Amino acid sequence: MSTDRDVTRIVRSWLEEGATALPDRVLDAVLDQVPATSQRRAWWPARRLNEMNSTFKLAIAVAAVVVVALVGINVLPSSGDVGGPVLTQPPTQTPAPTPSPSQSALPVIRDGPLPVGTYTIGPAVKDSFFECPDTPGCSNTIGLVLTVPDGWSGVGNESILLTVGENAPPAGAGLLFTRGAGLYNDPCHFESPPGIPVGPTAEDFASALADHPLLDVTTPVDVSLAGYFGKYVDLQVPSDPAGCDVGDVYRPWEPGLYAQGPGQRWHLWILDVDGQRVVVQSTDYAGTSAQDRAELQAIVDSIKIEP
Repeated sequence: MSTDRDVTRIVRSWLEEGATALPDRVLDAVLDQVPATSQRRAWWPARRLNEMNSTFKLAIAVAAVVVVALVGINVLPSSGDVGGPVLTQPPTQTPAPTPSPSQSALPVIRDGPLPVGTYTIGPAVKDSFFECPDTPGCSNTIGLVLTVPDGWSGVGNESILLTVGENAPPAGAGLLFTRGAGLYNDPCHFESPPGIPVGPTAEDFASALADHPLLDVTTPVDVSLAGYFGKYVDLQVPSDPAGCDVGDVYRPWEPGLYAQGPGQRWHLWILDVDGQRVVVQSTDYAGTSAQDRAELQAIVDSIKIEP
């Protein structure tokens, strides 16, 4: 039988040679030093051995060294570069947020009943209410996005109204987008061009409306809509516009909407959109139902502006 020193020498020599398989002579030497032991159930408590002879201790140590060496050799890279980079699992990639649909990907407001959905208005087309007036620096590239519920129809490229009742008295409602413009001296007897020039800003237009002697307009107040700031006013159309020119038409500014019936109410958000004026104009009557007015306001609240 080999001595303790012989076993140690044999194992050390084998390790220095860089072998990847355990030679029979080493295995025999180790086995010669390890006595047979009976197996115990894994869940039994371990009992400390009070005595262990030196040969048995050495045999166990050598066996542990051999096992560790074998495991180490097998998990090292084939190149033997123990100082190489440690491979780790690549980090989980967080998916980029899905962008909201661009204006170009949405359907455009069109004539006729509109299915429930999100639509775009603009950029302005020729001779529409949303086209720029003759104001330096005004751009026709501005577009708007809005969500329309059931029961509404499109008119042209810049207006919507109730499918039933439309924008007519006594209970109609509508929404359109304009830029504001010069005012007529008399909205019942309008001349061309409008006789009251108006500056290019949101405040210019709101102040001109409030200061007009023949218009029933509330005092302008600060407002924000779609992330932009400006002024808000209400305009009350006369209950009896009889005597107005051109079939009793009541038209405060041009280009702009003329009153669709006596007693119509105009609600105007006059916004500064990066230095350009945009007017959101909703209309209703005293007889418009609370539900229709609430839907109209929800449409206004859904508006997003894309300069």
